[in-house]
Amino acid sequence: MNIIKLKSIISFRKNLFVLLTFGITSIAFLSVSCNNDDTPTQEEKINTMLKEVRKVTSSLTTIESAENLGWNNKLSDCVEHPTEGGMGYHIANMDYMDGRINHKEPQVLLFASSSNNEGLQLVGVEYIVPFTILPSSAEAPELFFKKFHKNEDQQIWALHAWTELENPKGTFYDWNPKVSCQ
Repeated sequence: MNIIKLKSIISFRKNLFVLLTFGITSIAFLSVSCNNDDTPTQEEKINTMLKEVRKVTSSLTTIESAENLGWNNKLSDCVEHPTEGGMGYHIANMDYMDGRINHKEPQVLLFASSSNNEGLQLVGVEYIVPFTILPSSAEAPELFFKKFHKNEDQQIWALHAWTELENPKGTFYDWNPKVSCQ
């Protein structure tokens, strides 16, 4: 084999090696960039929804302001559990008691005494679906990727969201140890 033909074969192999290496690297890079999904996680979706609730309720910080905007039906005095904490006062918008499940339309606003003794302040919201609309034998409704729980005493499906007062037991836990009726 002559030298020129040998150099040509070596050169071809080097070029082929470079092309294959470049091709494999490009495919690997492309597959990584295609797998970089910008779809929000469940937690990010929940946080976005909670921000939207806070925006909707931002003008409802007192019972008086809530009454002026339709939350004018007092469902309870201050509700407190002997060991778990409280929920506060439940003020409902009866126009929303129709079975709808929309995070921007909470059926109930939760008010409790503020830490600085400035009266009752908004601490959270509650979503309610009456059993007369969705029977207790039905599958639980869901919002924020959380299932509502049955409240047999009140004949409702319920889900709390502590939007204005952090709850150490979790944003969607019924009782908040930071809420007291004292």
